[in-house]
Amino acid sequence: MRKILIAFVVIFLNIGYSHSQILIHGSVSDKVTKEALPGAVVYFPEIHKGTTTDKNGNFKLENLQAGDFELIVSLIGYENKIIRLRTDTLNKPLTILLKPQIFETQEVIVSANRFSLQHENTVEIKSVKIANSDNLSANLIDKLAYTPGVDIISKSPGVEKPVIRGLSNTNILFVDNGIRLENFQFSEDHPFMADEFGIDRTEIIKGPASLLYGSDAVGGVIYTVREKPALQNTISGDYNLLYFSNNEGAISNLGIKGANKKLHAGIRAGFNSQKDYFDGNGLQVPNSRFNQYSLKSNIGFSYKFGKTDVYYDMQKMMLGMTVPPAINLVSDNIRKNKNWYQDLSGNVLAVKNKFFAHKLMFDADFSYQSNNRKLQTSDLMPQFKMVDMTLKTIAYNLKSTYSFSEKYELISGVQGMYQTNKNADAPAHIIPDAEVFDFSLYGLLTANFTDALHFQAGMRYDFRNIKTEAETNIAAVNKPYNNFSFSSGLNYQITDEFLVRANIASAHRTPNIAELTQNGPHGIYYEIGNSTMKTQVNYEPDISFHLHLNKLIFETSGFYNYITDFIYLQKTSELADNGMQIYKYSQTDANIKGLEGGLKYMPVKFIKLYANYSSLIAKKTDGENLPFIPQNKIRSEIKISEKKLSVFSEPYFSIKSTYAFKQNRFAPLETETSSYFLLNLSGGFSYKLKNNHLDLKLSVKNLLNEKYIDHLSTLKDTGFLMPGRNVIISMKYSF
Repeated sequence: MRKILIAFVVIFLNIGYSHSQILIHGSVSDKVTKEALPGAVVYFPEIHKGTTTDKNGNFKLENLQAGDFELIVSLIGYENKIIRLRTDTLNKPLTILLKPQIFETQEVIVSANRFSLQHENTVEIKSVKIANSDNLSANLIDKLAYTPGVDIISKSPGVEKPVIRGLSNTNILFVDNGIRLENFQFSEDHPFMADEFGIDRTEIIKGPASLLYGSDAVGGVIYTVREKPALQNTISGDYNLLYFSNNEGAISNLGIKGANKKLHAGIRAGFNSQKDYFDGNGLQVPNSRFNQYSLKSNIGFSYKFGKTDVYYDMQKMMLGMTVPPAINLVSDNIRKNKNWYQDLSGNVLAVKNKFFAHKLMFDADFSYQSNNRKLQTSDLMPQFKMVDMTLKTIAYNLKSTYSFSEKYELISGVQGMYQTNKNADAPAHIIPDAEVFDFSLYGLLTANFTDALHFQAGMRYDFRNIKTEAETNIAAVNKPYNNFSFSSGLNYQITDEFLVRANIASAHRTPNIAELTQNGPHGIYYEIGNSTMKTQVNYEPDISFHLHLNKLIFETSGFYNYITDFIYLQKTSELADNGMQIYKYSQTDANIKGLEGGLKYMPVKFIKLYANYSSLIAKKTDGENLPFIPQNKIRSEIKISEKKLSVFSEPYFSIKSTYAFKQNRFAPLETETSSYFLLNLSGGFSYKLKNNHLDLKLSVKNLLNEKYIDHLSTLKDTGFLMPGRNVIISMKYSF
């Protein structure tokens, strides 16, 4: 397969860059005043080509392919606009009018397999801006936690896993740049290997999403959208530096990209180094330190009938483990990981192709991932390296998009992967040597009956076979799974201000290898799997209402998950030979119901008020509570901002608060968690230096030094609390 991928790349590198010399040009103006708008971004996302308007609002794009494409026009202070056009039949200049933004603009969504504005999707997708975010943190996942329905399972600032509507771990998919990340995500102690740099925004699909993404998308999808390539005939870059006072953490990252009429390329590298953090009591949390190194690179080129993009990403993470042996052993506070840490490395090579033929667009994406996980213990152990296993994944995604007309579009595709896990000579085999084979077919029809009424429906078939080798006390597994998924949704713009969405969908996940085969210590538990487990299936109806006025936005949604054969870890009264408590993987039917709501209000032009509320109830059918269910929370923000103040651009000041209610609906392995209140402050501005920009930001998290523990903290049993006050300074220089 690797030779095939190499040959595929070589073939396309030798294709001549013969373009049909298609050119489009036009102007962008204010819809109200008709004044020209300089600096507007005019961008074709499907072919990665864009430019900006000049001082007179004019633009020109050359060397375009022939086809039906979405043209996205955006400018700060104006609503985003999507225009569907055919490049080879456009014989006159484009006149584009942008509507001034009163409150906030709709983001362009890509994770629904088509470019559209948020209000046009039948599925609720939340877009979280990552680039230039004022939510300063040491972890990408932490930036998502202010979204209603989203929370975090945390062991430390370096080990965080997302929770969407009460579901987590292998119930959530992480899709980076269109590629499913596969890196031992079966436990809350194993984070997704990604960082925030080079990412424009993250889209959060709430609820079942197996139709487009397959097994494991039961609770939802975290989908990262890469930063745009450089605009035509430009070279640009940025350098980022952050400092954290609580644990003397430092993040540094540098990226450079460039493009001409035919090629674009970029490279980005950085590191994230954090010492042990201090909790609200001022106690050092031993071995919560972590170090992370990353490299991201890409090159893209276009030809007459399509384009090809090649990506290579590398992540190296060393994550300290605050477990009983480390707590007693670690007494220093340095950056270096020496005892009891996860040593993780990940490599992703992806080749993504698009081919155009009139109303048909065909995607052919191929990827190779290699992830190595080592558990390094201490010199006091018989073997310092306790775990050493490598997960390799070869995947493909073939997708066709056919536009019958402006109203009807059919997406169909074939997806699959071949995955192997191999253990090296380390003694502990958390999961055995194994092979996983996936194959799936799907179809999705989108119908825009009117500008106000949008409908979407589809079905999917998945086949997965899991084969494992026999281990000591672990029988071999060779098990096929056949699964069907469906989705149907309606989006109706009742008035210009009022929108309603309604969906019903199913999603599934097959048991992972650990759940089928586990028989040994894992963390602080002795875990035993169950090779007879069935596929877990989730059925979810949901409905949401959206009221968007000039200065007021109100949104609310309700949902109900009925989950058959829910997989969970059950405490038993048995003890293993080593004296550890035994926990067994089991299944039962369960349900999760919840309510989310958000309010945004702008009393005056420079003040914005935000508030949202999330509430969940999650139980097995016998009435017992499910584990790792977030506390109900109210989050709010007061933000003061201006476009310009003296020589400073985009100055802002923000006060954020979080109130978490007491969690008294706890599972048998858990205890009650008290309520808590957090207050965060932040502020910043941008300063222009000739043609470059300097962005400075300051944030104070947990301003009141609240002494608290979150219900989803896996450090709860250790007695250590969440981080105390933390002052964060950020500098970004764009050139």
